[in-house]
Amino acid sequence: MIFDVAGAALSLAPPLGPYTPVVKAGDLMFISAQSGIDPATKRVPSGDFEHECRQAFANLLGAVQSGGGAAQDVVKTTVLYIDPTDLATINAIYAEVFPDDPPARTCAIVQLVGGRRISIDAIAVASTAHHSFGGNA
Repeated sequence: MIFDVAGAALSLAPPLGPYTPVVKAGDLMFISAQSGIDPATKRVPSGDFEHECRQAFANLLGAVQSGGGAAQDVVKTTVLYIDPTDLATINAIYAEVFPDDPPARTCAIVQLVGGRRISIDAIAVASTAHHSFGGNA
């Protein structure tokens, strides 16, 4: 059964289109496009890329938590960003957010709308009974 866990309880920035920010299907959670928008102000935070990147990861973890998960339940991320020189910052923050057993990841340099410099989506498992092979495992 598929259901939307998004709603009034979520403090996420509103979606830019007709999609659901968090969908749960069985034990899987699919988290859509979490950018560095501050949910309180609905704006991209002022400052450098690091500030926006940290906000994007905070939004991602908030979305995962809204579905009953935690950082260790994330098994796959896709990180879209606009400037190739930002990868070192993304890697450093990724290692902070996922210090042990980091999830699989795809990164791509793209053009984003609304002044955004980063967008992250993820797949998480509602149970922490997943295993990884390689990486830091």
